[in-house]
Amino acid sequence: MTQQMRDLQMGQPKKPSGPSSPNAAKRLYRNLSGKFRVNYTSFDEGSLAARNEKERLRKSCLFQGNAALFEAVEMQDLDRVQELLKQYSVEELDLNTPNSEGLLPLDIAIMTNNAPIAKTLLQAGAKESPHFLSLESRSLHLSTLVREAEQRVNDLTAQVVNEAPNVDCSEKEKQLKSWEWRYRLYKRMKAGFEHARAPDPPTNVRLAVTSSTTLRVTFQEPLSVNSAVVTKYKVEWSLSSSFSPNVGEVVIEKLRNLQFNIGVLFQ
Repeated sequence: MTQQMRDLQMGQPKKPSGPSSPNAAKRLYRNLSGKFRVNYTSFDEGSLAARNEKERLRKSCLFQGNAALFEAVEMQDLDRVQELLKQYSVEELDLNTPNSEGLLPLDIAIMTNNAPIAKTLLQAGAKESPHFLSLESRSLHLSTLVREAEQRVNDLTAQVVNEAPNVDCSEKEKQLKSWEWRYRLYKRMKAGFEHARAPDPPTNVRLAVTSSTTLRVTFQEPLSVNSAVVTKYKVEWSLSSSFSPNVGEVVIEKLRNLQFNIGVLFQ
């Protein structure tokens, strides 16, 4: 009897392995889906973290490039300025974004009377700071920078003299040297601004007829080596030799191609 039962059990077909009910199948699907979702999420988070880290390093590198450019201009290091302009684009250097003092590299180059660096920056597309709408506002700002730097030097000098030699004192001595140098820089910039004079007029000014209603004016920068740096040109035109009234005017800030087409002219 036992042998017959065994033979009967062996003769029956085996049930397929798997979920014993539809509910069990659903639970199994949810468990597997959950595991896959966790894996995908982990992968996405890792990829996002890597991209964020890469972007952080890129911004850090660009910030260092911007700081290096300001330092090179302040130190009047033309070779370093040219090297940075080749290494980075104008956008990457934030060439026309003012620093914490509201100044741009071109402002510093002009007010320290460094024509070679100023012209190099201009050829790269540099502009003057938009924060100074008048000569008076620029003069006032420079006076403020000089006064604040002088006060900072006096404060640090008193701290270094009155404190005993220690780690903090050594750090303050470094700060003092840095502010002494910056104080001299601001004084030099202020003196350069106060003694600035109008640049010489452009040379080789020519007027050509390009059509029945348009003219083209071309010109070149001043020839004088000692002339002030020109950051922009204004072209005015009129139907009267006295230029009263003006028919129109335009300011040219892109100095690579010194020309302008005057259109829609009538007798």
